[in-house]
Amino acid sequence: MKPYTQILADYLSALKYEDIPAEVIERAKLVTLHTVGAAISAMRSKSGQDIVKIAKALGGGGSAQATILGDGTKVGLGNAVLASGTLADLLDWEDCAWTGHPSAGAVPTGLAVAEAYHKTGKDYLTALVGGYDVYQRVAMAVQPSPERFEQGWGLHCWQIFAPTSIAGKLIGIQGDKMNQLLGTAAHMTPVAINLIHSSFSDFYHFAHGLTAQLGVENALITEAGISTLMGALEEDGGYYFGVSDQCDWDWYDKDLGSRYMIMELMLKNWPVNMWIQTPMDLIDAMVKKHGIQADDIERIEVSPYIPERSEDSPRDGYASLVRAQFSIPFCMAMYLKGPKVGYDWLDAKYLKDPVILEMAAKVHGVGEESLISHNFDTFQKGSYPEYGMTITMKDGAVYSQTRQFPKGHPQNDYTRQECIDVFKLATGDVMSEEKQDALCDFILNKLENVEDMAEISKYVKL
Repeated sequence: MKPYTQILADYLSALKYEDIPAEVIERAKLVTLHTVGAAISAMRSKSGQDIVKIAKALGGGGSAQATILGDGTKVGLGNAVLASGTLADLLDWEDCAWTGHPSAGAVPTGLAVAEAYHKTGKDYLTALVGGYDVYQRVAMAVQPSPERFEQGWGLHCWQIFAPTSIAGKLIGIQGDKMNQLLGTAAHMTPVAINLIHSSFSDFYHFAHGLTAQLGVENALITEAGISTLMGALEEDGGYYFGVSDQCDWDWYDKDLGSRYMIMELMLKNWPVNMWIQTPMDLIDAMVKKHGIQADDIERIEVSPYIPERSEDSPRDGYASLVRAQFSIPFCMAMYLKGPKVGYDWLDAKYLKDPVILEMAAKVHGVGEESLISHNFDTFQKGSYPEYGMTITMKDGAVYSQTRQFPKGHPQNDYTRQECIDVFKLATGDVMSEEKQDALCDFILNKLENVEDMAEISKYVKL
């Protein structure tokens, strides 16, 4: 039997635009628009400005040039991906797979490499679809057991396979070199320690840009030529031992070429953690349906209880932006009493804002405990945990509602227009309507006919 590493390498090398169904190409366009919108929306945040300054300080870095999303400056290819990949994750508004956030690295890397190497729009779309397939299959094969997952392992470890695969496909790596390329990703996988999750460090967002940058470097090094490094995904290659306590080998090749993993992403409707998407949909629907005013609310209960998402709001505020983004009470308080949805949700002043904290203190997780590992397993099987919400008003009125699939889930997917609406919501404070329309038209209507992706540079600057 052909080794799994070679199966994936051959699949990615041989994949052609003409092989990909129309609905998958459409999905790739929506994912691109959604991710670019998330990156541009984060431009005015402090962390967004910081990473752009760092990318500019690192300089040109060679002759291949690529544009930083939103900022519009051209820098060296790796530095553009560093900035754009970080921006794409800062608001936690990009997609989520069963295994993390592949688009934060995949889309910025694909756009930057396609621009720098003057690839066509079809080249970009093909690489994006193929890269998701490689990423998701590797990630699913080495998913840790629930016991290890609950210890904090996972999610960020295998992100590197998306940008590495996409960069390699776009610069023309094939055959044995593609096998070697997957070996570079395996060997440069970040060490999966728990601290970045348990401390809710803001470095979590920067890690996506750094991983994307490293993916590009892997591709360039492999293109230049390296020795050996074949078969990294095999049992004797050692990759899965470093990131997991088990391996489901079937994931590497089952339904390969007919089951496109980009179709199974959830595009987030809100700039919050994926397990808070349904509660946000619920509070939005209930406020609009019943005309609820925030100051008239006595108590809000959300079920099930999800550890590290449902805890009561701390009286002294939140220690980091990531901790706040992962808190149901905080996110609902921002919806009810904060600024409109967008980049302002990244303003650190709200972490200890007394108005926000007072509102957040009214939100409580209740009901049976639902572990994240179980929820990921439910998502993988095509479903999603059902949430319930009860709002008790000061006048004694009680409103209750349940929902299972949040907007953007494959079972409750965006239409093209809904994706445009979310893009415009995300970028409305930083882009003119004319520029918004031009970028939407470029990605959704023109992309497959673009002969030189360097053209994108004029659309992604504010």
